Amino acid sequence: MSAMAPQYQAVTLIASPSYPNAIAWSSDNLVAVASGHIVTILNPAALDGPRGLVGLRCSDPFPIGVVNREDLFEPCLVPTCLARDAEPCTRSISWSPQGFAPNSGCLLAVCTVDGHVKLYRSPIWEVCDEWVQVADISQLLFSYYKTINFGEDNGSHLTSLKNTNTEETEVLGSTCELQDPLFRRGPGQRKRKPPRVDGYIYDGNKDDLDASNDADFSLKSCSKSKKKSSKKTAKHRHEPVSVNGQGSTENAKASLSSNGENKSLPLITAKQYACRDACLSSLVVAWSPLVSSNDKSSSLLRHWCILAVGSKSGNVSFWKLYKPEYYTIDAGVVNSDPMLIGVLQAHKSWVSAITWEVSSEGSSKSSLLLATGCSDGSVKIWLANIEGLNRCTIAEEVPFALVAEVTTDLSAPVSSISLAVPARSQYEVNLAIGRVSGSLETWIWNTCSCKIENTNACHAHDQVVTGLSWGMDGYCLYSCSQDNSARCWIYHGNHIEEIPVHTNFPESKESTDLSEVSNRCFGLTLAPGGQMIAVVRGLDLNLLDQMYQARTQKAVVEFIWIGGQFVGIPLDRRIDVCNTQSTIFSSSNFLWWGSNILWSLKKYENVEKGLALWDVVAALQGFKKYAPTFLETLMDMWISALFSGDPQCVSINAPSFSRHDMLPSVSLRKLHLLNIICRKVMLSNHAQLGPDAENGNDSTTEFWNTLLIRSERELRERLVGFTFAAVLKRTAYSFNDTSTENSWFPVGVAQMDSWVTMNDEVHDQLKYLRSRIKDIGNRINSACGYSVEETCPYCSAPVHFESADVAICRDKHTLTRCRASMILCSVLQPVWHCVCCGGMVDKLLPQSFFAMQASPLDANQDEGSLDLSGPAVPLCPFCGILLQRSTPVFLLSTSPV
Repeated sequence: MSAMAPQYQAVTLIASPSYPNAIAWSSDNLVAVASGHIVTILNPAALDGPRGLVGLRCSDPFPIGVVNREDLFEPCLVPTCLARDAEPCTRSISWSPQGFAPNSGCLLAVCTVDGHVKLYRSPIWEVCDEWVQVADISQLLFSYYKTINFGEDNGSHLTSLKNTNTEETEVLGSTCELQDPLFRRGPGQRKRKPPRVDGYIYDGNKDDLDASNDADFSLKSCSKSKKKSSKKTAKHRHEPVSVNGQGSTENAKASLSSNGENKSLPLITAKQYACRDACLSSLVVAWSPLVSSNDKSSSLLRHWCILAVGSKSGNVSFWKLYKPEYYTIDAGVVNSDPMLIGVLQAHKSWVSAITWEVSSEGSSKSSLLLATGCSDGSVKIWLANIEGLNRCTIAEEVPFALVAEVTTDLSAPVSSISLAVPARSQYEVNLAIGRVSGSLETWIWNTCSCKIENTNACHAHDQVVTGLSWGMDGYCLYSCSQDNSARCWIYHGNHIEEIPVHTNFPESKESTDLSEVSNRCFGLTLAPGGQMIAVVRGLDLNLLDQMYQARTQKAVVEFIWIGGQFVGIPLDRRIDVCNTQSTIFSSSNFLWWGSNILWSLKKYENVEKGLALWDVVAALQGFKKYAPTFLETLMDMWISALFSGDPQCVSINAPSFSRHDMLPSVSLRKLHLLNIICRKVMLSNHAQLGPDAENGNDSTTEFWNTLLIRSERELRERLVGFTFAAVLKRTAYSFNDTSTENSWFPVGVAQMDSWVTMNDEVHDQLKYLRSRIKDIGNRINSACGYSVEETCPYCSAPVHFESADVAICRDKHTLTRCRASMILCSVLQPVWHCVCCGGMVDKLLPQSFFAMQASPLDANQDEGSLDLSGPAVPLCPFCGILLQRSTPVFLLSTSPV
């Protein structure tokens, strides 16, 4: 791909990235960009709308020890003393899987150049644009090392790191190729003074040429009330110096006289300080995929993931984080603290890249794969059993086994790596390695033979490879570089070859050709649906208008369509493109677009994959506007495969009764996909048709409208049937004296009973369940929330049940009913909102409802097999997408569809 490809849209940033892999796309459809001193968070569906941000602030240095002044110029301390990263800057970012934030969104891990790692969540109830810190990983890591005295007492592996610190000077020289100096001076720019750090005082004696008086590392911690007295403190050349980590040194006598906390700091050698500082200096962060396992104490299914943090010492620390026990959009405290489960000595030098993947190994037991890249050029693949990781509850030896190591003659530092388990082979794992030299390597690791084979090694770019990402389950690979190029590769036989990106799409917004003003690329990322990539580029400020553009436009994020290119997946030749006449698309474009979209929709049938398919929906909306005939053909094929695989069963031209009769046998996830496509594509009020569009078909609109009505009716019956079955199971628990403490508590049973009474054409099994509910009698109050009487929250007038969606009281107040329970939604507390169907949800449903493959109204289903132990999740019962809190239009929100 050239420096500039046909793009969907581009948006500028006020700060430019400085490190590779500076952009990440979350599973709930948010894009984070590590843009210098802030992290910018964008909604791809509203790039011109509000943004979120993570404002970075200078972190307090860690009190790791005191060294003698003459030791400051030891070789192992030279990188620390020469460090000039006085301003905070983002070095690495990574999104967690969906479901770990209090509102079931994603957490963002941010690593800064001073080596600190912190976790952030969206401002759910703060009503602001700045994201909220939820955990300080670096502080927790320091507390752990402090309790074990950095491993120096028991002779653990941490002490062996001392002999690696002398390599830091050499590594510093190689890794600086990843970027220009942070405070580089361009033509016409003023010289910038290093910023002052709050809470410290600086020596005002400009004539003292002693290096220890350099303002960047002779910082003396003190309170403001004691600055004056501290300045007058005498300095002696051979006194101990308090070293507080990450390049900050201070005169011990001055600090002791102003801050009593440093009196307890131990006197350590230069090598001890370098070792401790390397252990605490984090470089890269990466979240693992979502993992599920049974809890040892409660035997309940728990969902968790692991955050891997690589450091300068070559260590990788692992932090386990469980999903919250409940979700909320109201102000509250949700406990989900990260837990250190172990530290792995992965390399002998800086860990520069980390990536994860899940491997099934051809069996029912899955394992986690971890790939780590190092500044010395080595890459290792580690394998850990999920059950073994589940048993890790304290900082201990993590069960990671080294299964493969890449050995080449190339010694260039690793800048980016990517793992993928290809769909074509469950016994192989694809590994891509990008280096500082611009070279690109691909390897295949066989999980059966444990052998790794090099399949490609080429000089793909002229400068640092700043981004790598496998797409379409390992069929294609995307790479970008600091030379401002981004390319796509596919496997051809046993090697990869570059292919051009041909992404003709009518919805591409017209914008300035940024290849004229951009000068480097800092990373790329794929959309959850796989039909688009986002690329972040730095802008050459000398080519911009110095008055209006250069001050506010430092970088740009381009969103580029990739669905219209051949990416290696099997093509679906049944797609009829012969009769499609369009000046915008070719027959090959239609074939590639159709095959890629059907591939993506098929992947979303997996209930473990969150429904965030905005890029797929946006592409289909474009086809509705410019090529409706092709869209109808494509959706007819998808509907046929969605139901039974028989094209005659659900074809648009087939009798309506044959289509509707198939609904009870369709899984819940497929019905959710059907509702999303109906609402957001086929029945959306799109803009006026374009010049190349064919006329739409009114009978097609009627077909999709009828299908949507029938699908929602089927979903409502399943929802009521699930609730009734849950009540019967809880009643059986009470009869058998079985605890129901961790089981879901149904509400709105009386309203659902009224709805079944009002609708005679419901499923016979639903009527049977209702009759069994009636037989419970007075015991029903202990099994569920059963309240027939409802009152208006505004006038206290009684409200009668007439509709499952809305209610009107005697004084004509219109009230909204919960889409999950049919009870009246609260008007005092915030309620969940669905951006697809517009429904409101007050009471959440358990995870087991959305994971059901068979209908609860199936006669073969027994309520005894119903799982009510899972947590309630904020998912729409009619769309399956993530619910969220309604926010003002000036605040950032997510758009899953």
